[in-house]
Amino acid sequence: MTWSWRGQAAVGAVLIAVVFVLDRSTWWLVLLVPHFGGTVAGCFQKVDAEQHRDRRFGAIGLHVVALLMALISLSVISRWFIIAAAVGWKLVAGSLMDSTDAGAHEARR
Repeated sequence: MTWSWRGQAAVGAVLIAVVFVLDRSTWWLVLLVPHFGGTVAGCFQKVDAEQHRDRRFGAIGLHVVALLMALISLSVISRWFIIAAAVGWKLVAGSLMDSTDAGAHEARR
């Protein structure tokens, strides 16, 4: 689980570097920096075996969102897919919140 987030943080860092190397518009940083920040924040989560199964959907969604971000920022697909990436981030965050809340609820029992 943690390696998924670390890998996607590395992809985000590479995409930010590509903006400067390929002399792309710096407006892409508005999209890429929050993506990078979100993936870096996910790198520090502690997950046990039970939470790993619960958060699997979030990790798979994270990979899909990162692929969308790469394709959008490299102008392979239309910029309209930014909406799909935003929805994807909302689903990833929602899956993490659901598993976090479930763990806290079970701990109170």
